[in-house]
Amino acid sequence: MEDIRMLETKSTKRLKIIKTIICTLTMIMLIAAIVFLFIVDDSKKIRRLIFSIVQLLLMMGIIILPDHLKDKLGLKIPIMLETSLTIFAFCGFVLGDVFDFYKKIPVWDSILHAFSGIILAYVGFVLIDYFVKRDSINLSMGHMYICVSVVLFSLALGAIWEIGEYLVDDIFGTNNQQYMKSTRGTLYGKEDEPLLGHEALNDTMKDLMLDLAGASIVGMAEYLKEDRRKNKEKKELG
Repeated sequence: MEDIRMLETKSTKRLKIIKTIICTLTMIMLIAAIVFLFIVDDSKKIRRLIFSIVQLLLMMGIIILPDHLKDKLGLKIPIMLETSLTIFAFCGFVLGDVFDFYKKIPVWDSILHAFSGIILAYVGFVLIDYFVKRDSINLSMGHMYICVSVVLFSLALGAIWEIGEYLVDDIFGTNNQQYMKSTRGTLYGKEDEPLLGHEALNDTMKDLMLDLAGASIVGMAEYLKEDRRKNKEKKELG
């Protein structure tokens, strides 16, 4: 038992170190971007720097949010989920947008959306556990219903994200929904051409399908895990 606890403690320390490294790197990049903003005089570079600063600030918000929720609401967020969320946000906001991985690696957006479904599904399970314990709810619904609800919760958040991307693209003239034919980067120039007709919907529909696939994997895994646990209990009692 002590060996298991020692392994858990070591794992927790490693995950906290990863989060600290990401936080430090983000802060360094944010400071550097702000400094360069006052040095650079090229309009395209200034636009890129402002965009990077916004993404880095969002990244800092993601890092701070879990600790804020734990302090304010007493929400117990597993360190693995917290670190996964931080790494995911870093891959999206920093690598994807600041370092332009969306443009350099065409499948980067698809990879992130597949993992977002997985992460959001686990967030759903954490929230169910929190509300059940907080309000002392006797949750008598079947585990299948819970798993399906979590999958739908994940898909709903994915749809809200897509709405947010559409609004940001519409207001700020960005390419979050990758509707440009000539580039997959978040920022585009006057020379870039948009997709037409059905093709313009491809990215949004693909993202939602990947969100659903990722969440479904988690829902299925959790259902099978609970099913095995119940079967084991029956054997022990029988």
